[in-house]
Amino acid sequence: MADSPLPEMTMEELLNEEKKVARGQVVTGEIVKIGDDELVIDVGYKTEGVISRNEFQDIEGNLLVKLGDKVEVSIERLADSGGRLRLSKRNVNQSRVWQALEEQQQAGQLIKGRVVKKVNGGFRVDLGVTEAFLPASQVSLQKNPGAEDHIEKIYDFKIIKIDRSRSNVVVSRRPVLEAARDESRSKRISELNPGEILEGKVKSLVSYGAFVDLNGIDGLLHIADIDWGRVAKVEDFVKVNSTLKVMVLQVDKEKGKVSLGMKQLTPDPWSEADKRYHAGQTQSVEITHFVDYGVFVKTPDNLEGFCHITEISWSKKLKKPSEHFKVGEKKSAQIIDIDTAKRKINFSFKKMEKNPWDNVSQRYPLGANIQATVTNVADFGLFMELEEGLEGLLHQSDIHWDKRVKNPQNEFKIGQSLNVKVLNIDEEKKRISLGLKQVSGDPWDKVEENYKPGQVITGKVTRVAEFGAFVELEKNIEGLIHKTEITHPVPKKVEDALKPGDEVTFKVLGVDTGKRRISLSIKALIVKAAKEEGVEMVDEEGLVIRKTGAFQKMLKKFLKKAKEDDTPDDDEY
Repeated sequence: MADSPLPEMTMEELLNEEKKVARGQVVTGEIVKIGDDELVIDVGYKTEGVISRNEFQDIEGNLLVKLGDKVEVSIERLADSGGRLRLSKRNVNQSRVWQALEEQQQAGQLIKGRVVKKVNGGFRVDLGVTEAFLPASQVSLQKNPGAEDHIEKIYDFKIIKIDRSRSNVVVSRRPVLEAARDESRSKRISELNPGEILEGKVKSLVSYGAFVDLNGIDGLLHIADIDWGRVAKVEDFVKVNSTLKVMVLQVDKEKGKVSLGMKQLTPDPWSEADKRYHAGQTQSVEITHFVDYGVFVKTPDNLEGFCHITEISWSKKLKKPSEHFKVGEKKSAQIIDIDTAKRKINFSFKKMEKNPWDNVSQRYPLGANIQATVTNVADFGLFMELEEGLEGLLHQSDIHWDKRVKNPQNEFKIGQSLNVKVLNIDEEKKRISLGLKQVSGDPWDKVEENYKPGQVITGKVTRVAEFGAFVELEKNIEGLIHKTEITHPVPKKVEDALKPGDEVTFKVLGVDTGKRRISLSIKALIVKAAKEEGVEMVDEEGLVIRKTGAFQKMLKKFLKKAKEDDTPDDDEY
């Protein structure tokens, strides 16, 4: 075969030669020359054909043919710039290639490919027989893979989409990586045993724990297995990307789950805790955190304990434990009780201080007048502090002699100091009863001396009720004019005859100190006045039945005389 690609031919010979071949025609030829870029193939015509060397290379660049090999090619162009036929091997196999690719996809078989370049949204991959598109999300298990890490790399791929009409093939590397990962994970899990101690890297944190990578296996380190003490926040103990030692607690090979523990690497502080601690023992503790109802503490060996808010201080002023302590503060406390089975130990801080109830009866004897400060005002009375941690109750019934205070909040304020009397002490129930009205003495002690039946007095109406009107005789002393003792006929409503603020003159009918009652009457004065003047103004029952101008003058004269002569008339009572 001559080296010249174009032997001398007449125009007629060329035309006749062109009629023998057709574009796209498949012919069999022999490889006669192998160049760096092209292969020369004798296809039995006057002119030789050339074909790109790449069409006979695998994805690693290895040439798959040699000189003298017979190959099937198709004619792409009748003559190139050098007068040679342009040949192609791929078009010959195109139909066979697509069929083979579809069969591989259906069978789930893997195909090798070389990542040749980065394109918009992914990569172009040379499969040897055609090019495919590899989406960026399918090249790695990582979320943001680096493009430069994959160019010219040869990987196994899985065909996920074929569109023969558009000559489009889409491949993915993720299923291959996931299968390898799952296989490795399954093998790794099958080799794990509870109690095994491993080193892992923290991948992520969640509210209930941390996920740790154990060389391809994700294990869960639950928040309850991080430390023997209370763990409020996972991030206080472990950090993302940190390396730590853990113990395998449980392996679920079917579900592929691994439970890990960190606290199990250290001795359980509750083991034989009852031999180290006992009730009544004084122990140094550290404040760890607060709740509304108390404070949590830990011992030097990380034993978690609790102090209820009622055991923090003898004083009842304490509302929030955080007002009394600071996290991290170290204090001495007394152990109240310990239950190793329930992993509970209760402490008391107030027992480290002097109990204000010790010898309280000697310091505050019954009947003693003392100064106390209002700490709280309730509907039923006042809570008063005698000293730090010692409180008593001033009941509303012991505030005033003349009335029960309905709203102590309107009369007293927190922080107000009062002189009160100690009425009762119950050391067992830790209760002290105080009295305010008892300090000044009971005004009813002299009522029988000051107010006698038949006595005529003038007073002011303080309040009216459905059954009568109350009249103030002196401070803390009231008398009652029953509605039947106002006038005759009996008024339908008391307020029709008397109103608060009215000044009236009346007669004392009776005094009952036991029931703390004084009965008064206006009507009795009217009857007496009528009899003395001889006015026929009363009926057979001695009751006034009408009022005339003369009678009114007579009553006014009698009342004036009664004021001048305040001597009781027993005959008329």
